[in-house]
Amino acid sequence: MLPRIHPENSVRPNARGSLTTLREDPSRVLVRAVGEWDLANAHLLDQMLAEQQEAGRRYVRLDMSAVSFLDCTCLDVLVATHRRLLAARGTLVLTGITPRQMRLLRLARLDQILLTTSLSDLDTKPTRGRRHRIARQIERPA
Repeated sequence: MLPRIHPENSVRPNARGSLTTLREDPSRVLVRAVGEWDLANAHLLDQMLAEQQEAGRRYVRLDMSAVSFLDCTCLDVLVATHRRLLAARGTLVLTGITPRQMRLLRLARLDQILLTTSLSDLDTKPTRGRRHRIARQIERPA
């Protein structure tokens, strides 16, 4: 499935951020946020996340690796979405969190509330039927 820009007609030409739905199925979605997210476009983020929940997707992964700026308005949107999804027995996971974004979450004391990881979903390749090697090989002494 090809990625699609979401929502197509509500992103203004001068908007500093964009949202792209990369993968979706009936219960899960992976969305990539790019650019600057502040008061001017926080409503787009809120609208997209609400639409995903209305579509029945309770497990939302939001890749933040390409977000260059995030303000408290968007943090409020993320916390509200997190609470809505938890009430629906789902999760919001912020992936690709940069050290700067993690510092902001710590300052706002949201690092203990929101589910985050510094690993980006875009860096991993889907592997079906293959097992991942977790432990490294042990070298035996000669």
